[in-house]
Amino acid sequence: MEKLKKLHTFSLWERPLAGLLKEILAKEGIACLVRNENLFAAMGEIPLIECYPELWVIDDETLPRAKLLLDGWLKNSSLDATPWVCPDCHERLDGHFGACWSCGRQRE
Repeated sequence: MEKLKKLHTFSLWERPLAGLLKEILAKEGIACLVRNENLFAAMGEIPLIECYPELWVIDDETLPRAKLLLDGWLKNSSLDATPWVCPDCHERLDGHFGACWSCGRQRE
């Protein structure tokens, strides 16, 4: 029987990162979902902490592998968090992006 398990809580400004990590895990065969993704619009109506995006694993048996992958990705991505400019389309990107969101070119 599948059970949802919370994998990670993100700050409000990390909403795009939550979606990116969901897709990375999906490519590894780990089904997950992002909760509270759009609750930032309700800030002031509900407590701020309840608006934080959360990444949840759908099958609790995949949680250990998901944690390992997520921790590795976050550790590696934090090593070079300097902003960069895509050499193809010249889009300015935050350092945690490994590829250009505009044209798809991989970071060198």
